Amino acid sequence: MSGIFDTFFNLSYMLQVVPDIIRVGYYNTITIAIYSTILGIIIGAPLSLMAISKVTAVRIAAKAYIDIFRGLPAIVTIFLVGQGVPFAGFRPFGQNPYPYGIIAISIVASAYIAEILRSGIQSVDKGQTEAARSLGLDKHRTMYRVVFPQGIRRVIPALTNQFINIIKDSSLIFVLGLTVGERELYRIGQDIAQRTGNLSPLVAVGIAYLVITVPMTHLVNYLDRRLRNGEPMLPPALTSRFARMRTAPAAAPAEERVERQQPGRTGISASAPTPVAGETVVDAKGLTLNFGHFRALDEVSFEVGAGEVICVIGPSGSGKSTLLRCINGLQSVDRGSLKMFGQPFPTREGPLNALRADVGMVFQNFNLFPHMTALRNVTFALESVRHLDRNEARRVAIASLRGVGLGDKLNSLPSRLSGGQQQRVAIARSLAMNPKIMLFDEATSALDPELVKGVLEIMEGLARRSASDGSPMTMVAVTHEMGFARRVADRVVFMDQGRIVEQGTPAELFDKPKSDRLKLFLDQIL
Repeated sequence: MSGIFDTFFNLSYMLQVVPDIIRVGYYNTITIAIYSTILGIIIGAPLSLMAISKVTAVRIAAKAYIDIFRGLPAIVTIFLVGQGVPFAGFRPFGQNPYPYGIIAISIVASAYIAEILRSGIQSVDKGQTEAARSLGLDKHRTMYRVVFPQGIRRVIPALTNQFINIIKDSSLIFVLGLTVGERELYRIGQDIAQRTGNLSPLVAVGIAYLVITVPMTHLVNYLDRRLRNGEPMLPPALTSRFARMRTAPAAAPAEERVERQQPGRTGISASAPTPVAGETVVDAKGLTLNFGHFRALDEVSFEVGAGEVICVIGPSGSGKSTLLRCINGLQSVDRGSLKMFGQPFPTREGPLNALRADVGMVFQNFNLFPHMTALRNVTFALESVRHLDRNEARRVAIASLRGVGLGDKLNSLPSRLSGGQQQRVAIARSLAMNPKIMLFDEATSALDPELVKGVLEIMEGLARRSASDGSPMTMVAVTHEMGFARRVADRVVFMDQGRIVEQGTPAELFDKPKSDRLKLFLDQIL
């Protein structure tokens, strides 16, 4: 037993390695890990986007890189880069093996980081992309401002684990022959172990590694636990403090009246002048859309006049939501024509984004951006699309949130709000953009029954008031709330199997249905 203790835990030999661990080992190991991680992220981030590219050649190239450097042992890559590259005559760093080792480790790390980021990006719900696009953001800003931040948030524990692996892989670059001042932890322990013929220095080095990696492992577990529970990464006290710091300049007196900005004053070109009573906002003729062998829309033709409130009803799968998505440009049709505000529906990215900014969309599942507070959810598009300055965007957002009764929830993350409150934030986000038409896609179907009333009251209030410039609010609402449709709608449209079966005033459809299919539908739900 004493022999084992003397071989592995000889205190005098262990103490010999401590000065070099503190003076040289920690510095070099952490420097290698940090630089390798930064370079690995710089390479891995675009690689992750290439791996999900729709361009086949780009996607294949990215996956080939990832497969090769994940499959090769790290020490082989270190040899190939650290010794092969200088031997081949390419010596950007002279004969110094230190930077070659960092590059080699970063190449290996980038393959793993790319896969981590790719999985994070693809884990973000498709509704997040649709919400951003519906506000008028282009593809690139949607990816880098909405999807990518959420994806990174979800994989922070995995990225931290990767950093721990890089710390451990830094021990492999000793094979390149580092100088005394460039030695990392393992090489320091190995040198003294070889000189003394005792393994205690390596045990001391192992403890030195644990001093770094064990706290980081607990940090990973802490972050993972908070993220899985839908909590912010920082403790609530710090999160609230930072949120107050960001929003403090925008705090306006409660009694201050803040008008919503007009498109002409926001710095973004409007897709069309604000429609007036009697004008046609939506003009659809013969819209047809197939999903494989399933026909989602079948020769759908209908119009929406300025200031008109239309409720679309029908059984699930009848094409109601698909129709709204076509109006907003989130879904293209196979056949048919669609005009918005008297103009042909745009196909180019720029005009289409401008149109979307003028068409408010409220989704069934809210689709709030979970990494943003309620206030930031509203200001985001005002700054990015309407180009309001930061203070003005906050003023407009605060007024909009107060208008839906959430003036006291400005700094709350969506995870801290009830379903009804989240839907009200979504409504405020759309209204703050001063849209010319509002689309509601089953806005209450994901809510508990006791929360439905509050959202319906807001929708009814919108239907009965004028838009901010004095023109009537134009609304199309897909709903299963028949009482709401009867009270609010100017016209009710009944859809089934992708077709408009019947439409008319609420009294005509609910009291005197003509088609047998509508009669059957009403008998089942009323």
